[in-house]
Amino acid sequence: MTDTALIADLGATPGARARREHAGSRAVTTAHGLLFAAAIVVSVLTAHTDNWQLADLLILIALAVTSEFTATLLPSGATRISGSFLGIIIASVVLGRAEGAIVGVLAIGLSWFRWREKPHVLRNNLVTFAWFPLLSGLMFYVIAHGSGLMYHAVDHSHGHKYTHLVIKTDASYYLLVFGTFMVALTLNFAMVAGYECLVKNLSIRAKAAELKPIITAELFSAVLTLVGVYLAIHLKVAGLAMFALVLLVFQRLVGELLLSQRRGEELRVLATTDELTGLANRKEFSDRLDAEIEICKQAGTTFGVLLLDLDHFKDINDTLGHQFGDDLLTDLGPRLAARVGERGLVARFGGDEFAILPARRSDDVIALGQIVDEVLRCVREPVLVREITLEVDGSIGVSRYPENGADAQTLLRRADIAMYAAKGHGDSFRIFSADQDNHSPSRLSMVSDFRRALERENEIIVHYHPIVDLSTRTVHGAEALVRWQHPTLGLLQPGAFIEVVEQTGLMGPLTTTVLTNAIIKCAAWHAEGRELTVSVNLSVRNLHDPLLPSQVDQLLARHGLPPRFLKLEITESMIMSDPERALATVRELSELGVRLAVDDFGTGHSSLANLRMLPVHELKIDRSFVTPMLSDESDMVIVRSTIDLGHALGLRVIAEGVEDRETLERLAGLGCDRAQGHYFSMPVAAEEFIGWIPGFERPALSAA
Repeated sequence: MTDTALIADLGATPGARARREHAGSRAVTTAHGLLFAAAIVVSVLTAHTDNWQLADLLILIALAVTSEFTATLLPSGATRISGSFLGIIIASVVLGRAEGAIVGVLAIGLSWFRWREKPHVLRNNLVTFAWFPLLSGLMFYVIAHGSGLMYHAVDHSHGHKYTHLVIKTDASYYLLVFGTFMVALTLNFAMVAGYECLVKNLSIRAKAAELKPIITAELFSAVLTLVGVYLAIHLKVAGLAMFALVLLVFQRLVGELLLSQRRGEELRVLATTDELTGLANRKEFSDRLDAEIEICKQAGTTFGVLLLDLDHFKDINDTLGHQFGDDLLTDLGPRLAARVGERGLVARFGGDEFAILPARRSDDVIALGQIVDEVLRCVREPVLVREITLEVDGSIGVSRYPENGADAQTLLRRADIAMYAAKGHGDSFRIFSADQDNHSPSRLSMVSDFRRALERENEIIVHYHPIVDLSTRTVHGAEALVRWQHPTLGLLQPGAFIEVVEQTGLMGPLTTTVLTNAIIKCAAWHAEGRELTVSVNLSVRNLHDPLLPSQVDQLLARHGLPPRFLKLEITESMIMSDPERALATVRELSELGVRLAVDDFGTGHSSLANLRMLPVHELKIDRSFVTPMLSDESDMVIVRSTIDLGHALGLRVIAEGVEDRETLERLAGLGCDRAQGHYFSMPVAAEEFIGWIPGFERPALSAA
């Protein structure tokens, strides 16, 4: 009950496009035209020998056309479940070659309105479905007449001479019908597959392999053809009409069954496959990992599990859009799977996180290191997306069976811990060790909660801490300070989560969130006529990110904020962790026109030489020196010296931790430029900060 027709598009690669142009060339079009014309000529020349029965012909045309319109396409894309082939063979055998060709051409021609094949494909199918009925019917006619199974007898009854066809319907006749069916099937496949192989440059052997799953169905179709021929000969029109009706109902039932099976397979694939990359999903990977554990438990063997998280992936989404990120993942997933090999398994757990079961089963540290290097080389390969070259890196955590866990959940959890340890230390990978697992359940819970918080709008919030100009006693700007409005724990201060976030790949997304909020608010203040500055703290991971300057530049341009009103605060220890990379990022930021401040000055380990190299504009004296300065002479000396040093270097100096008026006045007397502290205000929401300013500045200006 199947027929073969070339109906799929021919691909989109450059080679395929060239072959598609070849398929539509004038030579091929001419060849198709000549072959079709030859089929018409042969049909006309042999029509006088056929058994023309109009009613039978109309029934078979209706059967073939209806079957094509209601056919069910198989997953291969080139074969469909249809009764048209049976109708064509019955027409060729019972009526004649020309009738078979007519049924075939009409079925293909009219079914174009359903399948909409490409023009060159339609031409080839028309030629195929004209010629295989002619050739197989000619073979049947020659053998049947030569063996005496069919002959034309002369009847002289009633004074007239009549010629009628006599058919000997014995076993030999039906064996010949079966053979004709198989020849027609072979011709059909050869003409369709041959053309497809020519166009797509495929192997005919590879195409022949597609027949294996449907051989049983074809043999069943041959049996149905024998039944149809029997009914057409012995029951005439009524038998043929009954056969056509039953066949169409049967085709419908088979189509529904196949459709149900296909949907079931699709649901199974959806349940075990990542839709974007086509890789296994978390459930499929966990199930496979459990199965691998059972095998290794019996055999006494070992293996490693890798958990990969991409670096800078969120920056690509935020800067270029999620479609670029999706295209990158779509490219990377199959490459990773190919690099790992068929005996291994790669799964996407969501976002930019992948799990890998290497093809090489080993818990040897050197072997695992080699596997990790191979995976990272694959990750680091540049990807061209819409004429933009994207590059990402990755951090990998490794756990080993059975040393690090005896079940899938434990192995994955510890690979996750090792991966975040690698991120926290700036390494490309880490193998799990017990010292990484400090309070891991609560830590993992916090990381998971924080990851979700970044995706929501109302959990990560920003408060603003005023910075006051001591010479005018007016508000100069504010420092943006992050808070986490946890759904169950309430408002959390940075000390409750920043350390954990610093050790994960979430510091970049957090900084992006705070930067975006701060720039939007500051631009809004400017629109209201208040030229305030806003300060944002950076982390060491931010300074090691080469994409940070372009990200800041785009945010400023998008929201229309002049760069000089954004201040980015860094610490001495950040610079010293990797001076070369950090200085490169700081210099790029300075070239944008962004103001830079050294935060917590005096608590780090930098030298004056390092300070002179930095393109900074401000020093912020740490609160640990400012708050006790009135009661501790050594702190007073440090504050005074820092103010003098800053001015000598041409920098503005800001004192943090001002808690009372006495400290404020003393700082003003020492020549400090600006101050920040709870004496002015606690960190508050943006709206509250703006509302606070008039009430603060009026008394200050009156006193001045």
